[in-house]
Amino acid sequence: MDPRFDLPLYTRADVALHLGLPATTLGDWLRSGALEASSGGRGEPTITFAGLVETHMLRQLRYAGLSLQAIGEAAVALRSRAGRHYPLAWSGLAHDGRDLLVEIAAEGREQGWERIRDSQGGLPGVLRRGSAAIGWSDDGYAATLRLVIYHDIDVIVDPSRSSGQPLVDGSDVRVEDVVDGVRSGTSYRELATKFALEDFEVEALVRPHIRPPAFRRTRHPQTHSEPLPQD
Repeated sequence: MDPRFDLPLYTRADVALHLGLPATTLGDWLRSGALEASSGGRGEPTITFAGLVETHMLRQLRYAGLSLQAIGEAAVALRSRAGRHYPLAWSGLAHDGRDLLVEIAAEGREQGWERIRDSQGGLPGVLRRGSAAIGWSDDGYAATLRLVIYHDIDVIVDPSRSSGQPLVDGSDVRVEDVVDGVRSGTSYRELATKFALEDFEVEALVRPHIRPPAFRRTRHPQTHSEPLPQD
């Protein structure tokens, strides 16, 4: 068994949280067949590490301006033509940004494809930027993923460590433990000392999960994650 492909590690809520995606967007991709998931009870892990990586790559297309429908159609066509599971978790497509997905983009009538073609580096550039967060194994498939919703600190998921849960890169510090510490009332300074982190790193880990007190009652005009395009 390869934990990257054969072991469901994440619930739908986990994937939405780790990638900063609306649950509705993830649900749309699962219903359209853009993403694969195993069957399971409510709240049970159904998405593999490779599925998480593919969702990360689809997220890049979404931020580039492609509609949910166009992403779903492209992902289904890509899986069919590539003849393999998880083609967007394979460096032959996700890293180089050529071949089948470029052909599918050329066939697409969705205006979002035109915006992507005109963007910096075009479609290959979008995919290269997405694949920069992926660590590749010798077999050409993803081995690790850096979660881009975290700023000022590198957080990775590795299916061979801590059951694939987010860790501070280069350590065994789980993001969940730091966030739970803040929620229980432990100060940033205490947590920094406990986990051998800087105060700003604790804040960076908490930021996507808990709004600082000063921003709880007001809507700040700037966020750390790009807003998803509206269909």
